[in-house]
Amino acid sequence: MSLDYTYKGMRVAFLENDLIRVGILLDKGADIFEFTYKPRDLDFLWQSPIAMRPAFVATGALPEGAFHDYYYGGWQEVLPSAGWAAEPYLGASQGLHGEVSLLPFEAELLEDTPERVSLKTRTRCYRSPLNLERVLSLERGKACLYINERLENESGEDYAIMWGHHPAFGEPFLDESCRVDAPAGKVEVLAYHRNGLWEPGDGYDFPQVMNRRTEKLEDIRQVLGKDARSVDVVFFKTLKEGWYGLSNPRLGVGFGMAWDADLFKYLWMWQVYGGHNDYPWYGRTYNCALEPFTSYPPAGVAKAIENGSARVMKPGEIILTDLVAVAYEGEGVSRIDRDGQVKS
Repeated sequence: MSLDYTYKGMRVAFLENDLIRVGILLDKGADIFEFTYKPRDLDFLWQSPIAMRPAFVATGALPEGAFHDYYYGGWQEVLPSAGWAAEPYLGASQGLHGEVSLLPFEAELLEDTPERVSLKTRTRCYRSPLNLERVLSLERGKACLYINERLENESGEDYAIMWGHHPAFGEPFLDESCRVDAPAGKVEVLAYHRNGLWEPGDGYDFPQVMNRRTEKLEDIRQVLGKDARSVDVVFFKTLKEGWYGLSNPRLGVGFGMAWDADLFKYLWMWQVYGGHNDYPWYGRTYNCALEPFTSYPPAGVAKAIENGSARVMKPGEIILTDLVAVAYEGEGVSRIDRDGQVKS
């Protein structure tokens, strides 16, 4: 492994073992822009029609900030706010999905042996009193990316956050045969877009949600084809454990994550089945994202404080947590452990 690579003028790093290759965009959020399962030569992550590019001068500044201008797909870390609200929090406008995904990260190679490769990345926010460190590791013979995180509130005051991971999946992995498995109890549908397929509301019993077109309860876990021409944001709530699997039975392969459900209490699902026909996609996209989050809905920290889902960090508090992302063979899963073990 080397930290001397650049791609499209930006620093990148690659972690690689015998089963997976993971690309990390150090100059932008330490995004994971590639997660390739080598036995199938399959990259799970979605690439949008917006090109990956270094910072540039846009036509005009967007009220919600620059997230969409630089959103090429892939997997972002979202912090300290999710979604967008016009009102500032403690005097700072946080913009769409906060600031971490737009910041450069420092990087340090911790280990590079035949058995294990490990990379430490870190950044300090500039509008928020937060310091984030993340160690990403691969081990020989495991199709798992292990992530250990350390988040510190450097201020002398309470500081509320919305924190999550935003991996988006696309073709050729994603198609209408795909299905989500997750140990959720309830579902909420956000009133998000005029092309929403699901009836907005809270308290649906997972996995059945009202389809506005058929006026019937249907299984929210089933991914639809791009001919659905729909776009929705839904929240899976009352998670019994923190894990999900997104499986493609046609290919016999899947991608899953596991995490601490006491911290990341909600799982968001962003469904773009060809129906996002205005800015920035204009009907060009087919993808979905499955996102472990501390909070909901995507409308800024003030809303999360109001509904009681914001994670309030105490002065000087440090949060330590770990996640795993795993590629697996099979048509579905019944559980994924935080050590990366997948049970069918």
